[in-house]
This record gives sequence, structure tokens and C-alpha cells, in this order.
Amino acid sequence: MKIYAARVCDIPNRLYEHIFHLINRQRRGKVTALKHEKERLRSIWAGLLLRYAFLAEGYGEELWQRVEIVEGSYGKPYLSGYENFFYSLSHSGEWVICAVDDVETGADIQEIGMLKMAVAKRFYAKEEYDRLLGHEDDSEKQTDDLYKMWAAKESCVKLTGRGIGAGISRYVTDSAYTHIKDIEENSLFFIRLYEEIPNYIICVCSRRERFPERILIPDLVNNVFNMGGEGTC
Repeated sequence: MKIYAARVCDIPNRLYEHIFHLINRQRRGKVTALKHEKERLRSIWAGLLLRYAFLAEGYGEELWQRVEIVEGSYGKPYLSGYENFFYSLSHSGEWVICAVDDVETGADIQEIGMLKMAVAKRFYAKEEYDRLLGHEDDSEKQTDDLYKMWAAKESCVKLTGRGIGAGISRYVTDSAYTHIKDIEENSLFFIRLYEEIPNYIICVCSRRERFPERILIPDLVNNVFNMGGEGTC
């Protein structure tokens, strides 16, 4: 598994059309349909990061230009014809991430915000909510754990493709954040948290315990697209 991250940057007008056509065809349609500029930028950079990961795995630009994304069970996206290339994209705040592996994977990034105990009480398993209550004297720890739980749950539903609509309380994290269990199907998944980006939590989920030690942050702005520093992060 590899996990790539990139900060969402403004794109100079003179380069927008060129960069827009670097992302895959389906994402171009999605970007065009988005109403807000920030949402369009996040989607573009997610597509650029997927392209970067694809090329980094040794596939060529010609193959990328022919990539077709199809939907599997529950609408989860796949690259058609690439049985050993699985990916998961996520974005939050100013960052996007892309996890790739030769087996199914799920990834999520969460910008740490306000403490939302009412949300935890409603959607988290009782043991998780009780775990949060145990940190009432440490609001920072309580907030961090709340977002760690949410990122873990999101990464798991992205792996399975079910989405949070299937119910998020069914996915229960352990206190060490090494596993997450689907209590309805009695299935166990491995997870790993990364906190290398300040004020953000990243979690990846897999059916096997093989995670990288660090996330990778390529310089897409200057090195990959030769934007000469014109993109502003």
C-alpha cells in the first residue's frame, strides 16, 4: 500500500485547461457539474493525485489516457481492467489523499474541528461513546479520538463500498485503533492512523495488516506539472 497526499491549490487560468484534461474523463464530467469553485478544485486535485499514483505504479501516460472507471458493488469505483490496482480517494479542508494497493483498500482524511459529542452519542457504538466520556477531563484528547473514530469508520465503509448510509454504528474501533469490526457481519478489518499533517487525521483500512510507515506528499505543483510556482497553496 501507498498513501499519497496533496494540498489543494489554486490553478492559474493559463494552465487550467491543460490540467483539467490530465484527469480522467469521468472526473471531468463530475468537476463540470460541481457548482462551487472549492469543490471543483478538490475534485481536480483528487483526480491529479490518482493519476500520479497510477503513473508511480509503473503504468504509462498512454494507458492513463484510456482509463475507464466503473462501479462495482454498492457503487464503489474501480479502474476497469486493472485487477491489481485498487484505490480510495478522500478530501477534507485543504487536503486530498489517495491510497493505492493490490487489494481492496479504504482511506479517509478528516480535518479536526469542533467536538461533536451529540453526533457521537447518536452514531457511535456505546463502547466508543463511553470511551470518549472517559476523556472528559481532556477535551483535546476527546476531540482527537472522536475524529479518529470517524475517519476509521469512513475508511472501512469506503473499503466495503457500502457508504455511511448502511449505518456507521455497526463499525466499531478498538481502543488502540488497529482494528475495526463490522458487528453486523462479524468481520474484522485492519486500520492505521496517520497524523503527519497538522490538524488532520488520516485513516486507511485493509483486510490485511500491511501499511506504510509514512504517507507520501509529492510536489505536484512544481515537479509534476511544471507550474513554476504559479499554483498557490
